[in-house]
Amino acid sequence: MLPHRRELQTYPTGARRRALLAVAILALFLTAYEGQLAPILSLLLADIGMSLRMYGLITASSLLVGAISGYVGGRIVDRIGRVRLMVPFLFLSGLSCLFMATAESVGQFTVARIVLALVEGIAAAGTAPLVRDYAPRMGRAQAFAFWSWGRVGANFFAAAVTALTLDLLGGTWQAQLYLMTVISLVGSVVVAATMRDLSPEVRREIRHSEEAHTRPPVTGPEADGPRPLLRDGTVWMFVAAMSSLFLLLGTLNAYGQMLVIEALDTSVRSASAIVMFFWGANLVASLTASRWSDRLQLRIPFLLAGGAGSAAALAALAALLLMGGRAPTALVITAFGGLGIALGAVFGPWMAAFSSYVEETHVDGQGTAFGLEHLVSRLVVLGAVLLAPGIAAAAGWAAWTVMTLLAVLVFVALTVVLHRRVPERTAPTPSGTSTPGVRDRAS
Repeated sequence: MLPHRRELQTYPTGARRRALLAVAILALFLTAYEGQLAPILSLLLADIGMSLRMYGLITASSLLVGAISGYVGGRIVDRIGRVRLMVPFLFLSGLSCLFMATAESVGQFTVARIVLALVEGIAAAGTAPLVRDYAPRMGRAQAFAFWSWGRVGANFFAAAVTALTLDLLGGTWQAQLYLMTVISLVGSVVVAATMRDLSPEVRREIRHSEEAHTRPPVTGPEADGPRPLLRDGTVWMFVAAMSSLFLLLGTLNAYGQMLVIEALDTSVRSASAIVMFFWGANLVASLTASRWSDRLQLRIPFLLAGGAGSAAALAALAALLLMGGRAPTALVITAFGGLGIALGAVFGPWMAAFSSYVEETHVDGQGTAFGLEHLVSRLVVLGAVLLAPGIAAAAGWAAWTVMTLLAVLVFVALTVVLHRRVPERTAPTPSGTSTPGVRDRAS
């Protein structure tokens, strides 16, 4: 029987657990890497005669398809297992890159892009639940921080591969997609050969460390499938809080350089450097804050501090954007760096808090919960992609920045409410004493 079709009957420890966690992150990296077209976009548009506006519409459509497929995939992995669904769709997403490389018209490219988004969303659906499965609460925020690096790292990797191989492979966008296919399929083989699911009984255990765990009761409501989770107001509050930040993240991911260039009248090179500084600060702060959060076993303080810091940085950035070309470069870099650090403090602790709440209240609902978050956050990103250019053209990028500031304030307000709604609890330790639970100790 293939490894991904076997289930672990005991919880892995030590190096084996860390290896399984690393493979889960690799799987997310592969789904994020596949279809990274930014480095070859100019070549693609010129070759098949597609306008940038048309490409934007295709991207928006694929984003919507990916959001829906990610939610559906989350529902499925709760029923049949994470790896059993993920492995075949990883191979399909790699083959979808090959399909895209054969496109000779806008219509063919559109079909290929949407097919890729469909299978990618399903393939990625099991990765966040796998991180929860193989990351005990004592280190879960750090694990999710590394998980987020997989998605961001894919952008860097795609750009680096293109820079190193474009001329060597004839300077065509098709050659880059062929290379992407090879890398994706090789990575999929690694995942298929090494990744294992936990058995449902082991997966239901709440792991505070490799040794200490509790087993929540599985009672009647869980037999109703995802309905109890979807009716849980606290789950929706968690999702709404994090999704509100994606208005800002979606803007910076899609239009970061354009925002700096148009608002501050800088060169493409300078704008790229400023935005790269933001992402670099975000990556470093994410791991640092998550490590600190795990050590203190606190989540809410990091969410509040990160939200408040993001709001302050955005207020400063909006003021700088109003100054236009007169804005001091050092202050612009400082504002972007501060924003990256503040946002970095949020992601790992939020993912850890969310997964901990779900495993205590909806024991078999990790996939559905993260699928719901994926769906709502991607819809917010879609809104940013569609609305930001028009509002910026009419009122300036400072006006859109103020809108993202309001979204961040929504995050802070919802986090305050969550702090009041989710009570403190304690979790057993190996010695028989008790320590605060990861999601619970918020003060």
